[in-house]
Amino acid sequence: MKTLIVLLTALASYGQSGAVPPKYDVASIKPNTDTDFRFAFRIEPGGALAATGITLQRLMMTAYNVQNFRIVGGPDWVTSRRWDIQARADHPASQAQIRPMLRALLETRFQLHSHSEVRQLPVFELSVDHKGSKVPRVKDPETKADVRVGAASMELTKATAATFASQLSYALNRPVIDKTNFSGEFNFALKWTPEPSETTDQPASAPNGPSIFTAITEQLGLRLKAEHGPVEVIVIDDVQLPLAD
Repeated sequence: MKTLIVLLTALASYGQSGAVPPKYDVASIKPNTDTDFRFAFRIEPGGALAATGITLQRLMMTAYNVQNFRIVGGPDWVTSRRWDIQARADHPASQAQIRPMLRALLETRFQLHSHSEVRQLPVFELSVDHKGSKVPRVKDPETKADVRVGAASMELTKATAATFASQLSYALNRPVIDKTNFSGEFNFALKWTPEPSETTDQPASAPNGPSIFTAITEQLGLRLKAEHGPVEVIVIDDVQLPLAD
């Protein structure tokens, strides 16, 4: 099934210095049993939240700004049960206040208790191949930054190597550590054929092409090496099913 993600950031400013941080004053959480497994997540201007068919794991990804593989622990329903959520605050919230408000909502309604810690986990290290880099450096200072990610393809304009590594981590479902020693901004363009373990709901951009590991070397002059390294994760200590409204 295709996944629909609609995210509009809140732009309204809030209050004066010293004001009590806003919270969601009214929230409705209902189970979603629809057989259409698409989900939507929307933040309205002013901070109101509307989500459909969303899992607690995806809510945590937004609340804590982490990828799914950096959330560990908890019962199976954290990634399987889906919810419809409507929430609003009595006062408008700024963009910077959305994540704390969402974390507070999860702590209140899901009784979510968690902590962060650093664990040694499987990672990939991104470095320059022995034959040299093929990644073009941005020469025109007027070039606009852009990120386009599709099914087994990505195109980053005016991006750092760290940004490219972050996008790779989503595709590989594993942290990617930038070891290129690149400085400055570059244009990255990559197409590959996904492995069976790479889940995608769209046709591959290169159905008979190379794996992502081969493509990175052939197309960009970079390479990925499997290692273990320190990764900060969010550990679920306790969580409860919310009382349906």
